[in-house]
Amino acid sequence: MAFLRLKNVAPGTIVQYTQVLKQFFQFLPAQLDSPRSIQPVHLREYVAAIQTGGTAPKTVSDRVTIFKRFFGYLHAEGLVASDPATRLPQPRIGKRLPKALSLEETEALLLVIPDDPKLGRRDRILFALIYAGGLRAREALNLRVSDLDLEDGSVHVIGKGNKERRVYLKRTVLNALRDYIAAANLDDYLFPGYGGKPMTTRNIELRIKDYAQAAGIRRRVTPHTLRHSIAVHYLQGGAPINFIQTFLGHAKLSTTGRYLQLTDQASKEIALKIGTALDPEPDEKKVVRERRTVWGDSDLVMWDTYLTDVVGWLAS
Repeated sequence: MAFLRLKNVAPGTIVQYTQVLKQFFQFLPAQLDSPRSIQPVHLREYVAAIQTGGTAPKTVSDRVTIFKRFFGYLHAEGLVASDPATRLPQPRIGKRLPKALSLEETEALLLVIPDDPKLGRRDRILFALIYAGGLRAREALNLRVSDLDLEDGSVHVIGKGNKERRVYLKRTVLNALRDYIAAANLDDYLFPGYGGKPMTTRNIELRIKDYAQAAGIRRRVTPHTLRHSIAVHYLQGGAPINFIQTFLGHAKLSTTGRYLQLTDQASKEIALKIGTALDPEPDEKKVVRERRTVWGDSDLVMWDTYLTDVVGWLAS
C-alpha cells in the first residue's frame, strides 16, 4: 500500500485494494500463512466462489486485476518465486455505456432545485458546477475558493492520482459562483459540510436523487450522470474528442471514446427523423416538383437559363 501511495493512486482505490486482499486472505485455508504459499489454484477457487455467490462480473474482473497487480508487485520485488496470478483468466464483461441526460432533462433537473438562500442555492451551484465543469463528485466537493480564478474564468481541479487540470466555465456559472461565495461568506471550501469539512458524496447522491424525481426523471441519476451528460452534449455540439479527454481528465483516449457511442445513438435518431430526397413526399410537394422543366440529354440551353429554372424550383 505504501508503494501505491508513492504511485499517487487515489486513496479510495487503496482502500479497495486493502479490503479485497483482506477478504481473499480470509478465504484461504488457515495453513497458508504467507503469500509464498499461494498457488494459482487458490486464486481460481476464490474467483469461482465469488462468481457462484452472485458477484457482478465487473466486480469479479476488478478483483482479478487487483490480484494481478498485487502478485506482480511481489514477484518484481523478489518476495515470491513465481506469480500465481499470471494465468488467472480475466472475466469478460460487456461494455456499459455511460448514462447521460438529454439537454431537456438536464435543464429540468437544475431548474427544479429551489433557489432558497440556505441549501437550495448551494445545491444549484454545486450541480451546475459538476455539469459545467465535467467534474467528479469528489473533485467538486474538494474545491476551495482559492481554486477559482474568476478573472480567467477557470477552476483548478485535482483529479484522480493527484492529476491537475484547468477547466474553463461559462460566464453564467462564474457569476453565480461569485454571488454564492459572497452571500455565504466563504473563505475555504466551496461546499462545506459539518465542522467546516467538505460535504460527503453520499449526501449529494441522495439530494440529486430527490431532485431528479421532482423533475420527472424516472431513471437513476447520480452526480456522475451530470459529468457524462456534459461530455455527450459537447460532442453533439461538435467538440473534438481530444478536448473532451482533456476536459474530463481522462488518462486514456479509449476511456473518452465511450461517449462517441452515445452520440452515435443521437446520430441514428437524427438520420431517421429528418427528411431527405429519398423519403416519401407529401402530394403537394410532388405537384410542385412536376412543374419544373425536364431537361433531356440532347437539349442545348444557356447555362443562365438552366440556373434560373433550378433556383426557381428550389425556392418553390
